[in-house]
Amino acid sequence: GPRLAEALQETVRAGDQAILLLNRRGYASYIACPDPACGWVMQCDQCDAGMVNHRATGGRSGNHHDFVRCHHCLSEQRLPAKCPLCSRRITVFGLGTQRVEEEIKGLLGSIASPDAIKRVDSDSMKGSDDFHRTLDRFASGELKVLMGTQMIAKGLDFPGVRLVGVINADTALNLPDFRSSERTFQLVSQVTGRCGRGTRSGRAIIQTFQPDAPAIQLAARHDFESFATGELAERIRFGLPPGRRLARLVVRESGEDRCRARAVELARGLKPLLETGVELREPEPCAIGRIGGRHRMQLLVFADDPRALRRVLLNGRKTGVLKAGEKLAIDVDPTGLL
Repeated sequence: GPRLAEALQETVRAGDQAILLLNRRGYASYIACPDPACGWVMQCDQCDAGMVNHRATGGRSGNHHDFVRCHHCLSEQRLPAKCPLCSRRITVFGLGTQRVEEEIKGLLGSIASPDAIKRVDSDSMKGSDDFHRTLDRFASGELKVLMGTQMIAKGLDFPGVRLVGVINADTALNLPDFRSSERTFQLVSQVTGRCGRGTRSGRAIIQTFQPDAPAIQLAARHDFESFATGELAERIRFGLPPGRRLARLVVRESGEDRCRARAVELARGLKPLLETGVELREPEPCAIGRIGGRHRMQLLVFADDPRALRRVLLNGRKTGVLKAGEKLAIDVDPTGLL
């Protein structure tokens, strides 16, 4: 956006440093046919998820080539030039860290060398040595702009950082997971805390399509108490952790009908083992219904008392109802529901 672009130019021109966060890897996140009558969107063959456009630069000529990657099963292929249904030239939409890096180098072309701008994500960093070398270059002032994913959001303490920008604070806000607001608050509040840590004050600019969302409003003000109070009240109201304990059972099968039948059978076997204060939700498809060619169904088990939840799961193992392995994952107090 223009406000962040102008602030970034001012910061670098003054000899100060900036950190920019976009928690989405790749070059573009949406690959589709531009013809609305066609409606083709590129999906992974093995997962119920879209492919992500990545851009690789190789050789002395510096030419780039585009490919697509699934961020769940990691399958890759070349980016098709035409729609497979109507043969129109495809279009890519959406932001990724690679595209933001390209935009920043163009924006700061007359102010800073391209070598003074560094992207930090799991694609550009091949290991911890790369990451620490990059941080050392940033600490010495050799790098002026550090941009990337959540890898740069936590624990960095550089007094020269005068500007922090969040490119899109909404990346995790609308995910089908009850912790999405909490994660958004954590990420935004952590990264905005990276600026103004020296003797001079800093500035944080948060770009969002939902500026009224409590998670973003309160994170911008670093008001943890208000966020925690409101979020906890909502969790207790709907019977979610930490108000109750949770176990997630994920059934994985190669066929959709087989997966659903196995999940229904599992629910039927667990119901006689339930105790007072333990609730078993009906089987439902996972938010990402298929990963790596395997369909996925989940059963959520809630309990008022962690000991009761433990007894139910233990009895399930003893009776053979629960057999953890390749086809069944048992996750107690899961950190995510995707």
